[in-house]
Amino acid sequence: MKIAITGSIACGKSTVTNYLINKGYYVVDADKIGHEILLDEQIKNELKAVFGEVIFENGEVDRKKLGEIVFNNEKSLNILNSIVHPKIKEVISNKLNVGMELVFLDIALLYESNFVDLVDKVIVVDVDEKTQLERLMLRNNFTEEEAKKRIASQMSSSQKVKLADYVIDNNNNVLETYEQVDKLLAKLEGESNGFKN
Repeated sequence: MKIAITGSIACGKSTVTNYLINKGYYVVDADKIGHEILLDEQIKNELKAVFGEVIFENGEVDRKKLGEIVFNNEKSLNILNSIVHPKIKEVISNKLNVGMELVFLDIALLYESNFVDLVDKVIVVDVDEKTQLERLMLRNNFTEEEAKKRIASQMSSSQKVKLADYVIDNNNNVLETYEQVDKLLAKLEGESNGFKN
């Protein structure tokens, strides 16, 4: 069974995925794959043709410079996604097909990228809006305005919760989050018996 773990920015997705990794589960990291894709020569050439030399530093894509261009321009973001997403999806799909009973995909923009078809179930890690804003400001040293802008650029956490198969409430302390994960793992282990990947 292939299970995505997603959640909006600063909701605690990494807390859950790191716990799974520590417990010995196989977790595919979509963000890491996204970074690796930017090292691909063909992808670099396509990006250069669209965005120019300005996004490069010492022959490699400078993610910060690229981010500054696409973050405030939906058309540019869509172009970037049309270049990198097919390759990212292909790599993720290959990594998920490992024949294990439970395989997890750590992916922030599961719904935004339309990658839901890669998995059988979706876990959303959720916090309330106030907690999300506070954690993001603290974590990234953002002003309230910067944090709100970042949050608004993604699908809201409440929307993701509506689409989820399972929800982990990460509003409280980390031990309570781990307890919810353990209960869910027991359920998933039961469901995955005989489930064909």
